[in-house]
Amino acid sequence: MRGTAIHAAAVILIFLLTPAGRVAASDTAYLTGGTVRGRALAMGGAYSSLEDDFSSGLYNPAAFRVNAARTERRYRLMFNPLGSAVAFREYSRYDREYSVDREMTDDEALRAAALLFKGAVFTAPAVDFGIVLHEPVVRDASGMMLRKRFLSAESLNHETFHTAFMAVKIAPSVALGLSGTLYRIRINGRDEYGSGHTFGVLLDPTPKMKVGVTYVQMPEEAEDFRAGIENIGTGSITGGVSYSPDDKTLLSVDVRNMNRDDRPASREIHTGVERVVGRRVALRAGYFRAKGTSNDTFSFGVGILPGWDRLSKFRYSTRNDLISYTFITEESTPDRRWHVLSLLLRF
Repeated sequence: MRGTAIHAAAVILIFLLTPAGRVAASDTAYLTGGTVRGRALAMGGAYSSLEDDFSSGLYNPAAFRVNAARTERRYRLMFNPLGSAVAFREYSRYDREYSVDREMTDDEALRAAALLFKGAVFTAPAVDFGIVLHEPVVRDASGMMLRKRFLSAESLNHETFHTAFMAVKIAPSVALGLSGTLYRIRINGRDEYGSGHTFGVLLDPTPKMKVGVTYVQMPEEAEDFRAGIENIGTGSITGGVSYSPDDKTLLSVDVRNMNRDDRPASREIHTGVERVVGRRVALRAGYFRAKGTSNDTFSFGVGILPGWDRLSKFRYSTRNDLISYTFITEESTPDRRWHVLSLLLRF
């Protein structure tokens, strides 16, 4: 399987470095400082019914899982050395406003070092806890001006969020979840803060099918923070269904804003598919059409799965990508392209 993983990684690099993977800079955004949303975005954001650890904590906290078997108490620490290394490089050349500055201050060094630690999770037979730190915002087109360079920490300097989440299994086929999020917003060069929360329910009607429902509330200052390519609005309810016809295939569908008719994404349908090739490579695709338009959004992704299951302490852990790459193309005026690169190490 090592050869398969190497080939998949080569495909990612070739795509990024050739003209097929690039468009005009004015139409391109990069998200390379985050850790946990590559898989979800590759599947069109149809993630409210998918069990996972960090990613599900952001989309449906009831689907948050650390240990799939729920037979033990364990904790995990999560790290992203890529984001921290990029920040150290950036701060040696620029200040926080990205004016040329060849001297790194103590504050900048601490900020760069802090990006190494991305979160922690804990599992027990009936409950899971987790916290994820320093996630960049996926905003609408107005935020793309901050994301013109590959492998940049620029977006993390302006608008980020931290989330803590908890999932409780109240019955064999029912779980409830709650998350709280702290948003950092840059207004006129100053950091402002706001908070939001998400409620979630996950049902397991059959071994192959799961149903998820979530309610999202964001602060007024950051109500568009998940509008770009996720189309999640504040005060909205999302419902989703996922189905696994076999152990290596996953199909998912989400319906956005089911409770509101006045939202841009009301009743918007998002779809996703994933297929695991061998044991270590996951191929993904997603699609949705913006409500009331003919604008289609397509997403494609590949994830390299780690060999953690070979170690006894990770044998029943829910899986995370070791590294993932997602490409998203949006039809709009003008058309937009997103490149999302995530790296996650856990211990």
